[in-house]
Amino acid sequence: MQYDYYKILEIPRNANLDDIKKAYRLKAKIVHPDVNNSPKANEVFAIVSEAYDVLCDEQKRYLHDIKLNYIDAEKINAEKKRQYYGNSSKNDTFSNTSNNNFNYDWNSFSQYAYKEKTDEDYYKQSPLLYNLFFASGMLIGFIIVIISLYGTLHNYWPIPFVLLCIPGFILVREGWKGMMGKKSLLGGMLRRLRK
Repeated sequence: MQYDYYKILEIPRNANLDDIKKAYRLKAKIVHPDVNNSPKANEVFAIVSEAYDVLCDEQKRYLHDIKLNYIDAEKINAEKKRQYYGNSSKNDTFSNTSNNNFNYDWNSFSQYAYKEKTDEDYYKQSPLLYNLFFASGMLIGFIIVIISLYGTLHNYWPIPFVLLCIPGFILVREGWKGMMGKKSLLGGMLRRLRK
């Protein structure tokens, strides 16, 4: 089965070699089987690699562009026939599945490969680092609270500096929630940082 490799790498048809390499690296970070534990990750990564190989080779890319132009022309002709004859057009070659071996529906195939990682996935991947992340957040929160309270009580700085305790309490609370396995803001930040 063949795909529109430009849609797979999410680049325009006039993309240069640097754009292709950059798009491939971004896709590979998401769908590589070492990173993505989806059951179809191997298959999707193979297709993404094939797209990269075809678009980097000038001759293969030229042939691929010819196929895409042919399919686009077939779509336009089929649409014209539908408009002229209505939906009962028997000469519609594009809707004939035996003539159409070019699959444009990459999204329906790849949706199984793009799996959002949960906190459990990160915990299973490295429980020590996961808990260390939240424990360090709690420690920083405790330090903020203690320093702001101590400095204010001993008149090192004015009383409004007590408000610095609020971010410290938030860090302690979020770290505790993260270590206990509940959803936390820090867990969401951790997920965003790891992407």
